Amino acid sequence: MGRVRDDAAMRASEKCCELYISRGTTSLTVAELTAAIGISARSFHRYFPTKADTVQPVFDWTTDTFNTHVRTAPPGPLTGVLRDGFRVMLGGTHAARTRALFPLVFADPGMWSVFLRAVHHGETTLAAALAPRLGSAPDAIGTRTAAAAVASATRLALEGMARTGQDPEPLFDAHLDAFASGVLAGAR
Repeated sequence: MGRVRDDAAMRASEKCCELYISRGTTSLTVAELTAAIGISARSFHRYFPTKADTVQPVFDWTTDTFNTHVRTAPPGPLTGVLRDGFRVMLGGTHAARTRALFPLVFADPGMWSVFLRAVHHGETTLAAALAPRLGSAPDAIGTRTAAAAVASATRLALEGMARTGQDPEPLFDAHLDAFASGVLAGAR
């Protein structure tokens, strides 16, 4: 997609997410979405192959935001950089959207599938951002494993938030700590 189209798709995605949140459901028709967000059905389908894909640009933004933070944060302990990245990506000014949107996404099988693809994409792209901090290549086993752990900690934190209503930041921290402690090393 071109920059203008990407920006338009992002604006449409944000409006769709706002609508899902305000209505408390993802069970809206394309006609309802296009009428509410003010775009034609043709534009909608140019931006989003399926209704479930309406959340993809928001997920892409979160991934890009996290990866940019990891790449540009000043040197320091990696877990601190990751915790700050989570807050920039899903907390702070985005906390209300995070708390309201993800339970809806997780209850919608199509959007859950889009979310899982986004987590996988985030994992593979995070490896390149983590590599310089780890002093290894993006495709090194340790780098890929670290990226998988961070992606899993993110997914688990959001699932826990959706299930229990807890703040996702401490959940992310707890999962990150479990991965960092070598939880599998002590298994018998």
